[in-house]
Amino acid sequence: HPHHIATHLSTMVLPCLAPSRARALPLLFFLLLAPGQLASVHGVVDRAYDYKTYKETHRFFEALKREFPDLVDLWYAQEAFPEILPQHRSWATCEGEPCKTMIVRITNKKLLTNSTPEVFFSGALHGDERVGPLTVTELAKFLCEQYRAGNEDVARLVDLRATWIMPMTNAKGYADRRRDENGMDPNRDFPYLQTPSRCMQTQTARAVNELFRRHLFHYMITFHGGMRALTYEWGSRNHMNGRKSTESPDNRAFAEVGAAIRDAAGKTFTRWWYPLGPINDLVYPVDGGMEDWSYGAGWEGSPSPITVCAPTSYGGYSSDRTKYRRDSIGTLVYLAEMDDAKTPMSASLGHSAEVWRQGTSQGHVPRNLRMCLKLIEFTRPEIVVHPPSLPAAVSPKAVVDVVVHGFGCQVVSGARLLAVRKDVVSSCDLGLIRGAELDDAGHSRLLDSAVTVAEQSEQQCRGLTIWSTPTSSGGVFNLKGPLPDGVTGEICLFVAAAFDSHWGSQKHPDPSVRPRAHATRVRVDDHYTVRANDGPMVINSHRIKFFVVQDQHILVG
Repeated sequence: HPHHIATHLSTMVLPCLAPSRARALPLLFFLLLAPGQLASVHGVVDRAYDYKTYKETHRFFEALKREFPDLVDLWYAQEAFPEILPQHRSWATCEGEPCKTMIVRITNKKLLTNSTPEVFFSGALHGDERVGPLTVTELAKFLCEQYRAGNEDVARLVDLRATWIMPMTNAKGYADRRRDENGMDPNRDFPYLQTPSRCMQTQTARAVNELFRRHLFHYMITFHGGMRALTYEWGSRNHMNGRKSTESPDNRAFAEVGAAIRDAAGKTFTRWWYPLGPINDLVYPVDGGMEDWSYGAGWEGSPSPITVCAPTSYGGYSSDRTKYRRDSIGTLVYLAEMDDAKTPMSASLGHSAEVWRQGTSQGHVPRNLRMCLKLIEFTRPEIVVHPPSLPAAVSPKAVVDVVVHGFGCQVVSGARLLAVRKDVVSSCDLGLIRGAELDDAGHSRLLDSAVTVAEQSEQQCRGLTIWSTPTSSGGVFNLKGPLPDGVTGEICLFVAAAFDSHWGSQKHPDPSVRPRAHATRVRVDDHYTVRANDGPMVINSHRIKFFVVQDQHILVG
């Protein structure tokens, strides 16, 4: 079964075949690379992945925070969100100590703002489904180590995005190697088509809820086990036509991003490792599922299907915590059922060197780690400007040539090279290099005063090249043209671009509304603004986005 938090992997390798939220499927056996075949890749010694216990996972992240203090933050939900445990005493024991639900953030803290786009990964809502916790734990290590090593793609993921991880979402279940939390199923505990007294009962669900109240997650993957499928909305019985799922308002985005992350995971022989489709079609609908809640809680109706919860467990939980600001929750969520076995054999987990290439006999961790990296990329669509070699001064009508590629997108829907006079912008940076967003007035002023130097129609985005070598021209294009008549004095150069505009297309959305997910709306809405339920996080985004060519003025004349 899908859903949040948990990063503890155990050394147990019992091949439990009971599906977490899925029908039982035949067990697939596949070939594995011999241990130690690759000694070192990209400066990292190759090693075999292995499960971690609850305590080992905590120690791992505590050590990672000490090693990378500028990139890693670590919290415990019961301390950060005291409202989830009003009784203020131990709620469970995990490997001989009070259970704590761990929350991790990976980002460059020096560049972090209240509008940095965010992505979320849940290791395991069900504690006996154990590949997910190891995957997200290794993801954190990979991001930090490759950032330090100077990997340019990883630097973009860490500098301009915030990755949130709950490695052991169901901490008690993970420590006990059990599906449930104290007899309660976290994947039936979210406020979606659920009885008020039967949702938000668990620490697992409450911790996730509080995190989503404070943040604006564009994407998430919730890892599970018991079958093999990569699925998206809908996963609820109120959005079905017969035995099939109806089309969500964001179906185009769900399907395209799903295909991209499925491709990153790779194939087994002639087929993609993950079948892809709606949860209702490939798995089955449930009441109280995290997926439907994390997509619809900010815009579907309340109290139905978005339940106002009134649980009594652990001293209760205020019903106000399941009442949400309009549009505050709208995540493109993917349920990854990783394997027929809930705890596959350790030998099937793979090696760290496998992350860097796709193959048909790879382990579970590298394929899913690549899938996470690709989803982090999509969290921010952007234009990457190749280092320009522009002189400090040029003559009027000089030809300007800028080389760029798209990143975090399927397509660049259109791009223009713009010249803007110095008296309009005091600085050529405008905070854009640090990922800042212009307010509505600043965006309009820049757009209205700009002169177009060159433009290109739709171009494919290049994206991550960690596990593939880009061709000499793949996804890279030029914006080249002469400075127009009348452009003189000191100017700044910007690229204005739109991305994935086709994600707004729909056939028969259920319900019949425009796209609602944050990830879609930052691409298709002319101006999209929303604030988190609690705390300072905001989205303030325009369909046409600006990117700096260089942070110095150019003198024309």
